[in-house]
Amino acid sequence: MPILAHTTSSETNIVSLRISQQIVYLKDITGSLGNELSGKRIALCVTASVSITEAPRIARLLMRHGAEVITVLTPKACEFVSPMIFEWSTGNPPVTKLTGKVEHVELVSPLSSKRADLILIAPCTANTLGKISSGISDEPVSTLVCTALGTKIPILIASAMHEPMIKNPIVQQAKEKLERSGVKFIEGSLTESKSKLADPEEIAQAVIAVIGKLNSDIKKEGNAKSTSKPEVFKGQKSLAGVNLIITAGPTREPIDQVRFITNPSTGKMGIALVEEAIAKGAKRVTLIQGPGVVIPDIFKSTDGRLEVKPVVTTQEMQDSVLSTLSKKGEYNVLISAGAPADYTSRSYVAGKINTSTKPSLKLELVATKKIIKIAKEKFPDTFVVAFKAEHGLKNQNELSFKALEALKSSGADLVVGNDVGRTDIGFGSDFNEVIVVSKNGKVRDLPKARKNEIASKILDIISEELSNSPRAFRHKEL
Repeated sequence: MPILAHTTSSETNIVSLRISQQIVYLKDITGSLGNELSGKRIALCVTASVSITEAPRIARLLMRHGAEVITVLTPKACEFVSPMIFEWSTGNPPVTKLTGKVEHVELVSPLSSKRADLILIAPCTANTLGKISSGISDEPVSTLVCTALGTKIPILIASAMHEPMIKNPIVQQAKEKLERSGVKFIEGSLTESKSKLADPEEIAQAVIAVIGKLNSDIKKEGNAKSTSKPEVFKGQKSLAGVNLIITAGPTREPIDQVRFITNPSTGKMGIALVEEAIAKGAKRVTLIQGPGVVIPDIFKSTDGRLEVKPVVTTQEMQDSVLSTLSKKGEYNVLISAGAPADYTSRSYVAGKINTSTKPSLKLELVATKKIIKIAKEKFPDTFVVAFKAEHGLKNQNELSFKALEALKSSGADLVVGNDVGRTDIGFGSDFNEVIVVSKNGKVRDLPKARKNEIASKILDIISEELSNSPRAFRHKEL
């Protein structure tokens, strides 16, 4: 302070500029994985658990999805890890004690420019859980959360404690009490006699599910009072007025009543396409999903714009696609992001094949029908997007060639190709890298990125293709 007391105004400005530049540098990762949390401020509360070492990573992940993060630490947390780590992690000074700024009010007041959009406690100890549920406010975290409970700010808790503690009936009662007050919990695995902190990626996705782009866009759509027709292909609402069918995940072809043929698809790409389609203003989306596809909780709050149809076999997926398309004039686009099984068993055995009496088994497989080809033949006006999965290709040129072949043979309007032989993208991964080939021969490379980002770009390409198509005029009338 004495040094600053003797500096000139110009010198003070230089110091301020250097501090500002440092903060900008610390925040240069913001939005690098996506913009689902862009414009959102998250108060990350940290308590004294050994899992505190994951908190900086959680903060950085939230920032990589576009969020501004302010950390709030208990006094004991400050003993576990230096608060400096959190200033480096977020580019914002952490709150380590309550001062005359009344930080617990500043972060939750509707009148404050620093109001948080969500309070996240990660990790949360049993001690903090008990204090919050009892209304005890004796340090920054408990005081902030108890104050936030009096507002409509969402609160998400990721607990971490030993197994006997999580099973303590008093702790369970505290959790149930908070859940009745609207607090949401995200739990990790119970291993090595410990209730582990959920993975940072899971925590980030839970935050996105509560306040992310899809949720906020739905809320805005729900509050809209305008009765005028939406404009098509404008900005982020590039799919306004468009109805889509999206398939996701694998199918299962039965051998007997307990065994089946399938593939490693998890449906993550299809789910990402659904999320982004709704965010871009799609009028209606029908998701036809195979077994094992995880449906986000946020899909329950789509204002009636999303319908989910579960299927099991390839035939069921085909029947569901065709019956949905048969609703005349209702659907504009079919995105076949699902991975239906390519073969089915010629004969089906009722019951369960006994391995004792049948130590070897020969299966005769027949190819399943191509859903996109049949859909295009029966409904030629539908804009069909096919996904082409290849394995072990030498380069992108080979992938482009395979995608062009698929475009010709299937009759699709657009083909999205990727190499599922790679372990860093594709099946089961949160990332993808694709090429998109259109009927006019245009090839677009979409470099490796999170599946939501890839989905957003694919939908933008679909929007562009539709706007250049004569069918686009019919879409506008729907």
